[in-house]
Amino acid sequence: MTGDTLLDMINSRGGNPNEYSDIVPGKVISISPLKIQYSSTAILTEDFLTLGEHVTKHTVKMTYQDRSDDGDIKRTETVTIDQSLKVGDGVLMLRGDGGQRFLVLEKLGDTN
Repeated sequence: MTGDTLLDMINSRGGNPNEYSDIVPGKVISISPLKIQYSSTAILTEDFLTLGEHVTKHTVKMTYQDRSDDGDIKRTETVTIDQSLKVGDGVLMLRGDGGQRFLVLEKLGDTN
């Protein structure tokens, strides 16, 4: 089975489980400078964090069909999406590199 094969590969890798990637929650406690509380005692600073697009302000091009009196028109516009982190936001992070890097994947909402 594929699951068993994957499990065997993971187990044969060796090393300490702390070196593996893991998905962990956190809470934004400061924006400037960015700080995320990872556990009751660990606070991550910008040096350890990489932000995914879903937790930033970014622009995307969107194409859509619009109806008008002249018929259907295909339009393309640039839209700004602002999902910037705020103090109190819960986040989901991917821990990697032996706990030295954290990729902030997604917001979980306000935890206050």
